[in-house]
Amino acid sequence: MISMQFNVTNKKEEPLLSRTMVRATLEFDKATPSYAEVAALLASQLKADEKLIAIRHIYNSFGARKADVIAYVYSDEAKKQLIEPKLKEKKNKAAAEKKE
Repeated sequence: MISMQFNVTNKKEEPLLSRTMVRATLEFDKATPSYAEVAALLASQLKADEKLIAIRHIYNSFGARKADVIAYVYSDEAKKQLIEPKLKEKKNKAAAEKKE
């Protein structure tokens, strides 16, 4: 596992969409961590279920071992399924099928 430091810089409640927007800074040692690794780290830090977290962006600066992260923490799975785009799920399924 990559050693990372995660600092939440801003939290904003969005009650109409049943979610909380989280902005954070991430410091890492090697390559930029994957969305899954960032989601796991965010879930452990916010004490939320990993299934309810959607990573929207990871912006990293070239050469710097820092990144800005924008993520959403949903209140329930149904709201997440309704709001989040389905493109990543299709992309992940296609990649898994190619590996087999």
